[in-house]
Amino acid sequence: MVMDGEEEISDFLSEGEIDEIIDLSMETDDDSEDSMDLIDPITSVTSMGTMQQESIENAVCVFKGHARSNPIYCACLSQNGELAITGSGEDVAYLWETTTGNIVMKCDGHIDSVIFAEFSHDETYLATADMKGLIQLWELSSKTCYWQNNIGDLFWIKWHHSANILLASCESGEIYMWSLPKGKCKIFPGYGSVAECGTICPDGKSIVVGYRDGTIRMINLKDSTVTATIPISQGHTSLITSIDCDVNNKLLISVSTDGKTILSTAHNGKIISILQDLSSGTSTEQNDCTEEEESESNTKNWAETIAFCKDPTLPCAASGTVNGELFIWDISKQILRHNINIYTKRAITKVLWKGNTSILFLGGADGVTRCVDAKTGECLRFYKGHKGAILDLYISKNEKRLLTVSEDATAIVFDISSIS
Repeated sequence: MVMDGEEEISDFLSEGEIDEIIDLSMETDDDSEDSMDLIDPITSVTSMGTMQQESIENAVCVFKGHARSNPIYCACLSQNGELAITGSGEDVAYLWETTTGNIVMKCDGHIDSVIFAEFSHDETYLATADMKGLIQLWELSSKTCYWQNNIGDLFWIKWHHSANILLASCESGEIYMWSLPKGKCKIFPGYGSVAECGTICPDGKSIVVGYRDGTIRMINLKDSTVTATIPISQGHTSLITSIDCDVNNKLLISVSTDGKTILSTAHNGKIISILQDLSSGTSTEQNDCTEEEESESNTKNWAETIAFCKDPTLPCAASGTVNGELFIWDISKQILRHNINIYTKRAITKVLWKGNTSILFLGGADGVTRCVDAKTGECLRFYKGHKGAILDLYISKNEKRLLTVSEDATAIVFDISSIS
């Protein structure tokens, strides 16, 4: 099925266009310190993971292949949900089968905790990255490490959703973009502040980046121009914790440690609405809390994660706070639709929509993942089994499986095919 805008994206990301995006005049010199290294294939290590058949409702597999004393920081599923990749504090990532728990490949060679491990859009490659900035590209067909690069302390890294292009942010605030597997590199300049978070817009042509000082910038991938800026004098005043762009490439929504949730335009960065300011207790909807209760609830509270619903007929977004509150925003009316105190002072670590439905999954510091219907605000189901905070969750593209990972060093695959 051809999605709206797919033809335009395909044209934009043709081989010739990719070469244009990765401007050869900005390509790193092979002799420079920052150049990528093509390396000799590394023989993969295949062994058996540990799958324990515990009485966890809807669990397909409980994976315990990682060292028991190390948290699992990141997780990803293949499109059909049959393979999982998880990275942990033991400086390795494992590729494993979600029905048997068998380890298919060990991604080693890292020098710090692996905080990123994801398949490329066509599942030809797998990228892993650690906190010290060592990035490795693994070819899945041969199960070998094909390429690596080290950019220094890493803050975020993402695959492009329509091409084998990888973007990453380092401590200097610069953003690297590679066309893989050739390793052509383009570097977007820093602006004096760390790029704490970023997301690739749905049209594939721009990235929106949130900085430590509270600035937000929209950057064109092809010509490196900054097409929109929201300065700290107008928007956020401290570190951007999470940012997202809506499916129509028209709106941005961002949250920060300043407690604000801000809705703005993508093309020029104009602020539409400050939906909420937890530092002052203000939002677009009144509540019945007493002044004392409101003051206590807003102490050091901010949203850690935010995401737009991908259903164009349901214009809403969801944010989760470090105090365990879920806010579901009606974007068309710029009002609060639901305010649900789910975790009772335990942080919501991630919010994730199931495809283009109204179903939302929340990872929590209490080790429980909850499923919520954004239309009604009803909590539909609990997914339990972890003994530590949920650090990441991922839904397969066929929307049948959910993968959760935790600081307890386990990964659990759940069947969510019945949730719609």
